[in-house]
Formats: sequence, structure tokens, C-alpha cells
Amino acid sequence: MVFALGAVGLAVVLTTAAMLGPSRAVGPVQTRSPAPDEVVAKVDPVRTVDAVGPARTVDAVGPSDAVGPIDADAALAAALTAARRHVEASRRQGDPRFLGRAQAALAPWWDAAAPPDEVLLLRATIRQGLHDFAAARVDLDALIGHRPDDVQALLTRAVVATVQGDLARATADCARVGALAGELLGLTCAAPLASRDGGARAAFDRLGALTAAAPRGPVAVWATTARAELARALDDDRAAERLLRAALAVTPDDPYALAVLADLLLDGGRPDEVDAMLRDAQAETLVLRRAIALRRLGKPEAAALAARLRGEIDASAARGDDTHLRERARYFLDVAPDAAMAVAAARGNWNLQREAIDVRTLLEAAAAAHDPAAAAPALIWIDAGGIDDAVLTRARARLEGGR
Repeated sequence: MVFALGAVGLAVVLTTAAMLGPSRAVGPVQTRSPAPDEVVAKVDPVRTVDAVGPARTVDAVGPSDAVGPIDADAALAAALTAARRHVEASRRQGDPRFLGRAQAALAPWWDAAAPPDEVLLLRATIRQGLHDFAAARVDLDALIGHRPDDVQALLTRAVVATVQGDLARATADCARVGALAGELLGLTCAAPLASRDGGARAAFDRLGALTAAAPRGPVAVWATTARAELARALDDDRAAERLLRAALAVTPDDPYALAVLADLLLDGGRPDEVDAMLRDAQAETLVLRRAIALRRLGKPEAAALAARLRGEIDASAARGDDTHLRERARYFLDVAPDAAMAVAAARGNWNLQREAIDVRTLLEAAAAAHDPAAAAPALIWIDAGGIDDAVLTRARARLEGGR
């Protein structure tokens, strides 16, 4: 199914974007710590990916070919460049099928036990995007084992650890990111963890102070989006909307910020604004939210959009692709209601990833099915972590009120 990355996945796509400019040399690793905006620097949108596939880049010259070191280095550099372009296209267009092309570009090194460091980092990023979190973690652990100060690798591992529920690892990696690249980046990395044990307010305020003093750049934009999500957790949707619109003023096509804002507007009973905002959106995660808005508005085009999304869902299921179960659950909750299907998808998604949005999805699916027991894993997660999040509190109240 063609949907974009989830909540904390933003950190990974920003990290990945840093690798997309002039191709980095494949050679000795530089020992200096990069500036924060080097780590998360955005590039111009890749609207059309160059037609550089495995046949033109890496298939002709692979690691086992009898060629000189210059040719081998050139083949690796070309493969990395092609793969990075595909990863960026996936982010910009909200289409993970480009990740398959990125994997194909790295084919000669994909199954290697000890590929070059640049391949390890990119392979982990691709695997994260495909929700193969365990394999991504193996790559990142290996890379960080001999490059312990690699900020990109640490940031990516923090994201993967957060999704897996390994909060101790995520917290430690975010702290290391902060020590290497500055408090703003480290605290932004840790923002998804801040709602535990009442930490959201302190993180929101500190991020605000740091962002105000920071130069306008990718780190500040990401921090602004993170603050918006913290504002939602603190039950301040007005502040969240202001922050999201500020972030979108800098990066207006960012599918993640648009999705977060669309959810805020839908929660606030403003589907007409979602329809207007996403009318030209192509990323399926945004098309999904527009379909929800159209259904709530009772517009005739809602049926065609729902059919398009159902086609994607059925095709994904036929492939055995469980990558986007969260969005599948949302479809059966809010586009074509089927509580049993929503619960099945939300439970399957919970087995893969455990961000706040996954908690909400499971709570809402269980509420729709009038089956509080289905949400038991999410309730345990909230209570064990001391989660203080207004969005989740409301979702829990709807579940428990419908017992």
C-alpha cells in the first residue's frame, strides 16, 4: 500500500535527506562531528527520479567483478547516488515503492554481512522505511559499533528503538546525538518520548527556547513540528496548529507535517479545510485523510476516492504486505467503516510499531468494535509508561465510555 512514513519516521527521512546532495566520497570516514543542519538538511524535492536503475549502475560492476579499485569505487558511488535519490523520492511523494528501487540499486551489497559503512546506513534507512525494524537495528548496531559518533546512525537507531518500544536505547541515543550535534537536535530526537511521566511541558518549553535562538534551518523546522505534537499532547491544539503552519511555511509539501495538521483539523470538526488543503496531494497517506474529510462532508467524490484506496488495500493484502496496517485500520475506521477489519489491522500494526499514533489507532478501533479487551496492549503501554497525552486520554475515554 502506498503510504508515507509514520510519526517518528520523520527523523529518519530528515536524516536520509542529509545524504542527498552531492554524493559523499566513498573512502575514509571523516572524524569531525557534523553540524546539525548537515545531518538533517533538506534538499529540493525529487519530483522525477533519474532513470538510473540496477542495470545502468550496479549490475554492470559489482564487488566480485574483476575490476580495479577505481571502477569498484565508481560503481559503489553510483549505486549510492541512485539509492539515495529513490529514498528521497519515496519521502517526497509518500510512495514506499521507491524504496524497492533503492534496494535494487544496492543489490550487489544488499545481502553482504559487512558492506561499506555508507551501504550499512542506507540499507538500515531503507529497512526502517519498509518496517523491517529488526534488520535495520542489526545494521545500525554494527555501524555504530565501529563509528560510535556517527550522528546520522545514532539518530536513525533512536527512531527505530522508539518504534520498537526500546525506550532506554532511544533515550541514550538521543542524548548522544545532543552531545555530538547540539541540544536542539538531541531534544527534538527525544520529543516522542517526552509524554512519559509528565515530561511534555518541560520539553515543549525548552524546545521553544532553543528554537527561538537557533538559525532557521532543517533542525529548527523539525523541532517546530515536534513542538506541535507536544502541544497536542498538552491539549493545546491552537498552539499546535500555529506551529504546524509555521513549519509548512518553510516546507509546504512536507507530507508528515501535512498529515499531522490534517488530523488536528479533522479532530476539530474542520473537514472542509482538510479537503481544501489536500486537494492536490498525491501521497496516499494524505489522500486517506482527504477521503475521511470528503466522507464527513458528504461530497459525491468521496465514493471514488474510497474505491481508489480500497484498491490499494486489496493489492497490498494480495502481496502479503503488512507495512501499512496503521493506515489500513484508519481506512476501516473512517472511510469505509468495518470495525472488525479495523481491529484486525490495528492489532497487527501494534505488533510492528508502538508510537502514540499506533496507540490511538488501536484504542479507536477497539471502541468502534465495542471490544475494550482488544485494546489491552495499548492500555498497558499507557499505564506502564505513565503517558500523559490529551489525545490518547480522549481516545481512552471513548473506549471506556462505550463498555
